[in-house]
Amino acid sequence: MSRHSPTQDPQSRFGSRLTRREFVIGGGLGATALLAAATAPRSTTAVLNNSGTALDDLLPKSIGQWTAAPFADVLIPRAEKAEEKSYDEVVTRYYDSRLAPPIMLLIAYGKAQVGGTELHRPEACYPVAGFKLHRRPDVILRFPGLEIDARSMTAEASDRIEQLLYWTRVGTDFPTSSLAQRWSAIRQTVGGSVPDGVLVRLSALSLEPAGGIEVLQRFASELLGAGGSALRSVLTGRA
Repeated sequence: MSRHSPTQDPQSRFGSRLTRREFVIGGGLGATALLAAATAPRSTTAVLNNSGTALDDLLPKSIGQWTAAPFADVLIPRAEKAEEKSYDEVVTRYYDSRLAPPIMLLIAYGKAQVGGTELHRPEACYPVAGFKLHRRPDVILRFPGLEIDARSMTAEASDRIEQLLYWTRVGTDFPTSSLAQRWSAIRQTVGGSVPDGVLVRLSALSLEPAGGIEVLQRFASELLGAGGSALRSVLTGRA
């Protein structure tokens, strides 16, 4: 998906500032993570590890009032370097509904969040594809016995506007920034386990942020209810 990036306004440049700041900090964190990985016991939290189950097979055809439909234009995150393997599995789905806006779903899963295998957040991949990002309030997704810290934003390009809701899971944590994501991986690695990770991104073509995010929250709740225990383990780290 190739786009020309429009000129960013001051509100949308938060992603660039964050990236430059974290680049300096992240270098030290990356070295620490590699050292920790070399000295820590080798266990893993990967929920798909050696299970023989493909993530693609875990997604239901129907989620609440939405039904899987032919593929739409879902933006797939790309590694910053061609040789970098950031994910073990990436699946996309387009869910349509006669009663609500259609939803684009992306799930990117990595078995080990160490070194160069970290998850790539929308703040990185969307601007590369020519979108201007507008930060919206963070969201807490509440489920029985579980709360997930998620982020919401509006992605604007010349030919489309998407409302985004996403969360990242690193082992047992739900970090809401790249820096927190790296710290989480380091802390768990030092503690003796190599955490797995998942990026769950929901998007809807909508001009109205509040209404679009509300629909995405409803879809997220239906998603965790429609999938079985294996899918919930991938998305939340809990069966």
